[in-house]
Amino acid sequence: MLVLSAGHGRVARAIAGALVQVPLPKRLGLVKLAAASGFPAQFDLATPGLATPGDRARLLDGASELVLVPTFDPRVVEQQAALAAIAPACGVRAIHFVSTAGADARSPVTLLRWLGLIERAIVATGLPHTILHCTPYMQSIPLFLRRGAQGWRLVGPFRDAAFAWLDAADAGAALARRIASPRADASMVCQLSGPEAVPFERVAGLLAERLQEPVRYVDVCLPEAVGLLEANGIPPALVRALTEYWDFLVSGVVEAGCCDGGERLLGRAPRALADYLRGFATELRSAA
Repeated sequence: MLVLSAGHGRVARAIAGALVQVPLPKRLGLVKLAAASGFPAQFDLATPGLATPGDRARLLDGASELVLVPTFDPRVVEQQAALAAIAPACGVRAIHFVSTAGADARSPVTLLRWLGLIERAIVATGLPHTILHCTPYMQSIPLFLRRGAQGWRLVGPFRDAAFAWLDAADAGAALARRIASPRADASMVCQLSGPEAVPFERVAGLLAERLQEPVRYVDVCLPEAVGLLEANGIPPALVRALTEYWDFLVSGVVEAGCCDGGERLLGRAPRALADYLRGFATELRSAA
């Protein structure tokens, strides 16, 4: 059985959709017991969370493959690290982790340090593992999109920084292919990126082409970005962690550029941003 431990946002749903191709029974353990809306029907929803040792053991009952998709919450980080730690005793044969470029348990960046702690727990199990250091996801773009009286705006504190935007579905597809590989008993740590680095100004232009209406990129200072995140109901601790991470991305301390890991792991080119935005524009028009 494949067990997926994840949040319930766009990234987690995209990865789950790609994991459907794995020919194993599937169980979904949401780290926050929210509705499983948007997840494939092939996943059985497990009712226990991750809060107690008993919950974690029940989630892994019968599991052979464990896939971890993190939620940026320090309590969940501890729980997923604890889930990885008990995996060998529960009969899990391999662990697969969708991490972030720059993750390191010794990093000065809070978010990257959280993910590095999960990575450390996975390696300590001694199990074969796959750790993907992913660049920023295309699925995070909606977080920065606003619509008002003056039309669509893409708002963020990113100046002219360019990211190698990755479709989260490609991260899931890479793991699915890896799990099916006869060489999957060997551990792998690899950076995974989209095919090209695109700045926010160009993201806005591509989205405008797909929507067939203007989209303007508005660069804001970091304190204003904090206010936008807080207005979205994001908890203060997570706001601080996200904006700190963004600051390190923009400054170039964290490398989020292109690499060749995508083609090697996928057996094809990663999805281009323009293709993703075509589908996203259709979603926006339907919602409107």
